[in-house]
Amino acid sequence: MRKGALFLLLVALVAVPAARADGDPASDYLLRLQTFVPPDTGISSADQAQLTSLVTGARNGGYTIRVAIIASQYDLGSVTILYRKPKLYAHFLSQELRLAYHKRVLVVMANGYGVAFNGKPVPAEQKVLDKLPLPSATHGPGLAGSAARAVRALALNAGVKIKPAPIVKAKSSGDTTNRDRLVIALVALVVLLLALGFGYVRKRR
Repeated sequence: MRKGALFLLLVALVAVPAARADGDPASDYLLRLQTFVPPDTGISSADQAQLTSLVTGARNGGYTIRVAIIASQYDLGSVTILYRKPKLYAHFLSQELRLAYHKRVLVVMANGYGVAFNGKPVPAEQKVLDKLPLPSATHGPGLAGSAARAVRALALNAGVKIKPAPIVKAKSSGDTTNRDRLVIALVALVVLLLALGFGYVRKRR
């Protein structure tokens, strides 16, 4: 009985919950994050951090927006039919988020931009985006730069001058891996000590 309880404790401490994988990935990410940048875009972590800093600066200035960069059909999950339809996808994505998020959503695709607010199109702001040059690339820094240009244009149209927020350096995957290994090792040590303790008590009895 005690060994079973120890095993359950160990599993509970080291198990990692699986992420939700329904619908389009951006609708999951943007519930808790300000930007969605798929790994297949080739956008560096530094460029991602700069974009997030810009979005945070806009929010601090009173202009709240979340950004989804879509570089391929794969980035849309189960709604690939909306690929290369940034306006329709912005409307769709905003509706997906509206139970928890009620502000603007910007979608950036290689062929243009889309914006929506609390599940509805925003014609006045869409006109601002339609005047911008098309994204300069389908992947990499060019796509991130196009997203940043769109955020600045929308904020300026709303009378908000963005002051980018300080960039917080993310921990490297190596740091995270080492930390996880340390936690697992400590948990295993605690379980071993408890097992030895129980064995000692049983022998004394």
